[in-house]
Amino acid sequence: MKNGTEPSKKSVVKTYAPSHITGFFEICDNKNPLYKGSIGCGIVLEAGCVTEVSFNNHAAKTRIKIDGREEEANTTKYVVEHLAGTSEFMVSVSTNFEVPVGCGFGASGAGALSTACALNELLSLNMTVNEVAQTAHRAEVEKSTGLGDVIAETYGGVVIRTKPGPPGIGVIDRIPYRNERISYVALGKKSTKSVLTEGGEETRRRINDAGREAMKALMRKPALETFMRASREFSLRSELISDTCKGAIEAVAAEGKVASVAMLGETVFVVGDSEALREFGEVKESRIADAGVRII
Repeated sequence: MKNGTEPSKKSVVKTYAPSHITGFFEICDNKNPLYKGSIGCGIVLEAGCVTEVSFNNHAAKTRIKIDGREEEANTTKYVVEHLAGTSEFMVSVSTNFEVPVGCGFGASGAGALSTACALNELLSLNMTVNEVAQTAHRAEVEKSTGLGDVIAETYGGVVIRTKPGPPGIGVIDRIPYRNERISYVALGKKSTKSVLTEGGEETRRRINDAGREAMKALMRKPALETFMRASREFSLRSELISDTCKGAIEAVAAEGKVASVAMLGETVFVVGDSEALREFGEVKESRIADAGVRII
């Protein structure tokens, strides 16, 4: 533990982290996981996750539950091993999500970030927010479950990531926005790891070419409407879009609105309401989050 501090007197700590929809991105490689990540832009949503960590000295190993079920949860497990691994205390982690996991909401990043924040408090590690987020970012990158969600989920808003990495290393800017509501429909799951590690060089080239063009378009006029249009173009140019998602985007366009796909997932989202989306499944909504991870 940092500075040899003792665990806090609290036996249970709860934390919250928002979710994050990436509209477009460009992969930025580096041998150092703290400098590896992505640049791009996305929307942080109030609908996120709540994580509860507690001491569990009767268990032989740390237990991690996701939405009530015990899971391997490798990204969260990485955080636990790095923050509580040197502790004599076993811990239990339980994370409950308001958004579907594996559908493009940065759930693994939110789970890792909220867990790191909670363990920092429970074990009196005395880490700063940047240090907490850096641990979560390393977990995401090393387990290939994400590249840029953690820094966005640390701060909230409509986040432009202009330099890769976690807080303290990565650099962000934000697009001004009103108290907007985002509507979305989840049409299926997609493995981030399969795209990042198995997609091959051609896939990465398409992603990065499309990501650069999207960023240029956004920075010419940094506004939420520009972001939506740039994101829609990115999904088409990168070819990271299924026929079902494309059909939903076209249906929304027919009613005069702009929809896009959450990267990397099978979720179509739009600012405000959309009757057209209802044809494709249950539509849910969330406000844009004004802030990021915190202790409850």
